[in-house]
Amino acid sequence: MYHAGMQSIITRSKYVLFAVLSCSLIIALYGTNFQVTDVVPNVVYIQPPVENIWSSMGHDLKLDHKVQTSQVQAEIRKLLADRAKLYSILQAAAPYIYFIRSQTQARGLPAELALIPVIESEFNPNDHSKKGATGLWQLMPQTAHELGVKVKSSYDGRRNVVASTKAALAYFNDLGNTFNGNWYLAIAAYNCGQVKVEHTEKRTGIHNFWGLPLPKETQYYVPKLLAVADIIKNPEKYGMQLPPVTDKPYFAELKVNKSVNLAKVAKSSGISIETLDKLNPDYKNGKVEPTKGAHNTLLVPIKNAPSVASHLAGSVTV
Repeated sequence: MYHAGMQSIITRSKYVLFAVLSCSLIIALYGTNFQVTDVVPNVVYIQPPVENIWSSMGHDLKLDHKVQTSQVQAEIRKLLADRAKLYSILQAAAPYIYFIRSQTQARGLPAELALIPVIESEFNPNDHSKKGATGLWQLMPQTAHELGVKVKSSYDGRRNVVASTKAALAYFNDLGNTFNGNWYLAIAAYNCGQVKVEHTEKRTGIHNFWGLPLPKETQYYVPKLLAVADIIKNPEKYGMQLPPVTDKPYFAELKVNKSVNLAKVAKSSGISIETLDKLNPDYKNGKVEPTKGAHNTLLVPIKNAPSVASHLAGSVTV
């Protein structure tokens, strides 16, 4: 009886020791950022953490960020002087950044271009400049028209993340070709205009952004983008904490063929009206009003898409 009891204790001790060693190994592999999703005696199932999109994007940032230049160094210092603001801007990107990054990837464009809204609008789709530029990408009315983005009395496609992103990146694709893959010049042209950059090149004979006498705003614009990109690529180097943004799609796009009231969608789906407004700022009167013979889009959090589509059966298609 004594020996049987001792054997039982030894056996249980082995299991405890095994569990402790297993947990130590898990922590070594994943750190403390993991979830225990189910527990069965002697078995622990681990769900690995989802990667932060900023960490994932950091691997894609391939341009030379010119951190050795005084211009970029100055912009890095400005950004780090107000870390809370930069953190807030990157946090505001959460609903949009996965889509924008995926679009740059699909077009083979530099990943740095996905960060343009940091500079243009601080990822606020309702941002509006005194000159008349609007949306994440701050498109001017004429530019929007040329790029096929609809702007009407009750609707402004420059505030639509899908339409404006596709238009802005199509423009960047053209600028990249125009300037033979010189992305510093292409980014400068996005800010001050292609004609301005080309005329300045022709007048001075200089074809290097760092030597061109462009408008002062543009001289700060390109270095600031490169500074943001370098901080995201090397947050530890700068002692900067980046906000947790899941590297997964945030929204789904539903095609609407009938009038849809955003407040009613919010009430029926449990989505906050603030979230719907943030995803659909292009509709000025709170209603999706499809034009004749065409669909308009309704963006909803991807987790809510099935229930919204079900509730609006006959009015939307995925």
